[in-house]
Amino acid sequence: MRNAIAAIIGSLALASCALGNHANQRPLVGEWRYADATQNCQYVFAADGSFSGTVALRGKKISQFTGRWRLEHSRLMYVYTGDALGRIPPGSTDQDKLLAVAPDRFEIEAADGSRRTYRRVR
Repeated sequence: MRNAIAAIIGSLALASCALGNHANQRPLVGEWRYADATQNCQYVFAADGSFSGTVALRGKKISQFTGRWRLEHSRLMYVYTGDALGRIPPGSTDQDKLLAVAPDRFEIEAADGSRRTYRRVR
């Protein structure tokens, strides 16, 4: 009996963690843009965990990618499934440290240490 109760409690705990992670992703669902003097990045994060985006360098599109995304311990995790321009191989992974999230923007610290603020497009 104790084992059955422990199994039920364990299952509920795992389910609540999964729901909590999904709920935490909600503020990032939407279309976002970052731009500076050199580059322009755009992401669309879907509620189903998929994403797409583009990167342009000095006005020229250099990447048009798709993948899967998730939040994990204040990190925005990416697994790329394709890049129409061949820059990012399928299966490549990346992550950014999520510093702040608001309804109209979010800020990350990229792997190279730079900080970027993305603004909501919609």
